[in-house]
Amino acid sequence: MKAIIFDAGNTLVWLDHELIADLLREHGMEASPEALLAAEYEAKRKLDEMIRNGDGGTDASRWRFYFQEILRVIGTIEESMSEIIDRLEGRHAERNLWCRVRERTVEALDELRSRGYRLGVISNSDGRIESLLDSVGLLSQFEFVIDSQLVGVEKPDPKIFQMACQRLGLRPDEVMYVGDIYEIDVVGARNAGLRALLIDPLNRWNELDCDRVAAVSELPEWLAQRA
Repeated sequence: MKAIIFDAGNTLVWLDHELIADLLREHGMEASPEALLAAEYEAKRKLDEMIRNGDGGTDASRWRFYFQEILRVIGTIEESMSEIIDRLEGRHAERNLWCRVRERTVEALDELRSRGYRLGVISNSDGRIESLLDSVGLLSQFEFVIDSQLVGVEKPDPKIFQMACQRLGLRPDEVMYVGDIYEIDVVGARNAGLRALLIDPLNRWNELDCDRVAAVSELPEWLAQRA
């Protein structure tokens, strides 16, 4: 394997659970960042089901559904849900809600590059992912960033993964993709001929037929064990 391509949201940059918890508190609800992270599992499970059934929609349409599921799991009352999601959507338009970089992410990327791996990004995004990665200090780690809004194709379409391989000048079997949603990231990458690795922060996806790590920080050790 010569290159590693990363998803952005909940792989390189994580959802700002603290901001969401603060917003919920304004509506008289308490939800810890840990509870919100756990609730994302159910949202991802529902997305996987939709995509398997051919009803996944687009990244833009999935955005609202994703937060509806998170809020439903943590017990948000129906009367408040629409207003909370509207406020989250407005906040996301101002500054991407996926903006937290986890500990040792930078160090892990540095180590991967020092070992000779070429790194890139493919993200289903809204045209802002390159500027977001720049703002959090990650952009310089990558040879390129492919933003679905700018190239006109979204994961899990194999074409977007093939674009990355073409930019690298590598065969798909020489590239691994790392992301956090099974049907979008793992199945999409596999259908393009890439190896895939799933980000599973709470180690809950035991039933899935793929390799998993909790975070990018674990990737250097995971690769070393399989060298």
